This record gives sequence, C-alpha cells and structure tokens, in this order.
Amino acid sequence: MAKKKAFSLIEVLVFITILSLFFVAAMTVTTFSLRNMKASEYKILAAHLAEEGMEWVKSEKEADWSQFTIHGSLSGTTYCLNSLDWGTPNPDGCKESYDLGKPAIFKRELKVDNQTGNPITATDIELTVSWTDGTTVFNVPVKTVLTVWE
Repeated sequence: MAKKKAFSLIEVLVFITILSLFFVAAMTVTTFSLRNMKASEYKILAAHLAEEGMEWVKSEKEADWSQFTIHGSLSGTTYCLNSLDWGTPNPDGCKESYDLGKPAIFKRELKVDNQTGNPITATDIELTVSWTDGTTVFNVPVKTVLTVWE
C-alpha cells in the first residue's frame, strides 16, 4: 500500500498560528508608526500656531510699546490667544478650551510678565500651544524677552 503525502492537522495548526502571529506583529508595528506620525503632525501644527502667536505679539509690541506693557504685570498676566486678540486676562488661561486649529484640538495661552523698572523696558513673553491625545497633554512652549529697543 502506497503512503499518501499530506499535512497533518497539527502541522496545519502550527502554520496558521505562526502566520497569525506574523500578521498581528505587522499590524502592531503599523499602528505604532501611524500613531507616532500623527503625534509628529500635531507637534508641527502646534509649532506653526506658536509661531503665528509670537508674530502677533511682536506686531502688537511694534505698534505701541506703552499700550503693549499695559497688558502685562509684574506677577504675569495670562491670556487665551485662540483668536489672536487680547480679550480679558484670565489667570486660568484657556481652561479646557481646545478649539484652535484644524483639527480643533489646540489651545494657545500667552503669559505677559513685565520686568521691573520705571519705565518698563522689557517684558517676558511665554506662549504655549497645548493639545491632548487620549489622556496625555502635549505642549509646545515658546519663551522670549521683548524690549522697547528692538
């Protein structure tokens, strides 16, 4: 009687298991890569929003220095700059107002801290763009000192 060559059930199950593990590993790597790519995209968008905010602050400073220093204080004044206007100072900044950008997941806060002196000749500026991804909060901070002479 001739032997038939065939795969046993165990060999088939082992092959399917190994193949399944390969596909699960490939999907895990793909998902991780996509998540990192999305995080990098959001960081780039936040950097652009921070740059836009800082350019607006510099233009306000150039327009009228004495008016600009009114927006600050020695202890620091915080503004929500989602719409690029001074609005009303708020010690809590934008709170949970993540409605800036596309997608609308960012918030932009500005802290204006006048340095001591009479008249005021320098102001510390701290602009932070924040967003959440899941339960994690990410920030892109920009700090500078603006003076009356530059």
